[in-house]
Amino acid sequence: MAFCGKFQKKRQHLSKKGVAIDIDWIISLGVFLVYLGVFFLMIRQLPERQSPAASLLGSVADGVAESAAWQVQRLPLVISSNVSGAEPIITSFGYDWKNFSFTDNTSFDISEGKLIFAKQLKTGKNIAWLVKSPENYSKPATTADLAAGPNGVSIDSQRFVTEFQNSIITRASHFEKERLSDFNISISGVSFKPESGSAENSVQTISAKYKLVLPKINHTSFIVAGFSRIYSYVTTDATEPHRMLISATIRNYTQFHINNALSGGINYTDGTCTSSETRLIDFYDANSGLAFILPQEGNVTFCTGNTSIALGLEFPIGNETRYDMIFHPGDYNSTLKYVSPYRTAFGMIENVTGTSLSLYKSLNETDYAALKNRFGYPNSREFSFTLLNSSGAALFNYQPVIPGITNVFTREADIFVLDKYGAKTKHKLRIKGW
Repeated sequence: MAFCGKFQKKRQHLSKKGVAIDIDWIISLGVFLVYLGVFFLMIRQLPERQSPAASLLGSVADGVAESAAWQVQRLPLVISSNVSGAEPIITSFGYDWKNFSFTDNTSFDISEGKLIFAKQLKTGKNIAWLVKSPENYSKPATTADLAAGPNGVSIDSQRFVTEFQNSIITRASHFEKERLSDFNISISGVSFKPESGSAENSVQTISAKYKLVLPKINHTSFIVAGFSRIYSYVTTDATEPHRMLISATIRNYTQFHINNALSGGINYTDGTCTSSETRLIDFYDANSGLAFILPQEGNVTFCTGNTSIALGLEFPIGNETRYDMIFHPGDYNSTLKYVSPYRTAFGMIENVTGTSLSLYKSLNETDYAALKNRFGYPNSREFSFTLLNSSGAALFNYQPVIPGITNVFTREADIFVLDKYGAKTKHKLRIKGW
């Protein structure tokens, strides 16, 4: 019994000693793990060291990027259209841009503070992009259907000929028949006297301009290549509103349309007059027509004679007022949509940055010592760089020095070449150093 008691006490002593050892081991392991965690955390926070070669190649890459970087500005023109098909667009252009283009190289003119071009429209939202950069933009060669001079314009494809005197239309024919003559204007009862004004006319790439300058009022007409239409603008510095009266003689049409309630055949023998408050009147026959579209509702009156129609259009004008004459094929159904054909608005200018091939070419022709100095590259070491296109073909290879038997370090980076029309293409820059 005494022996069993001693054994039991010894066993209890050993058990307590084992527990103490376990606790010490666990504490030691915990301290070790905490130490490892702190160690690796400190290692991660140490700055990454680059080899001298990698650092030097980085300076070359940065130098090339900075030397060949340039910027192209892009300006969106949003056209909200109620018509579809090819249409002439005339919109105010208030930007001080001299050297610019459309991204698709569309032909255009700038005249009287207006941007003039033709565009294939779809119904709804259309966007045309303009671009500007330090590079020159040459206008594309055009075979525009426009023959114009000081005294008139012809559009052969539209079988349209119009005559001007003192920059005011005097006569127009369409489909080989005279359609309009005796065109006159008066402002608030005062006759518009073209002979007392200063006439200007010019022909550009796709448009002809006829402008008459009178005291306090100007009248400017545009005709765009390929379209038998006359777009006219009346500008005045008068602070009070005025009313403008246009009178003209119309010939060789058999039908007219103002609205569904006021339309029909034209009887040249009854000598009657028709009046309405409207924005549109269209005269037409089996082949062609002439529509007058006013900026807002005005008083339209026409009276028939033996062989002609005496037309009067009276409407209010402000600082700038536009009215249209559209010579068209078919009947009035083709012109109803031109009462409100489209609206234009310019968006925000975007600045796009990329690599210029012209600047890169200049860099490729730069003296090697000058580049070393610019890039901060040691005289005792050498470098070269190559620009490759997306197919891997070298466009430029700058390698003034050929490496001998030595370690050559290489670095590659993707860069984006930006052309003057705002298009980006992915290229690769390969730099070697030794």
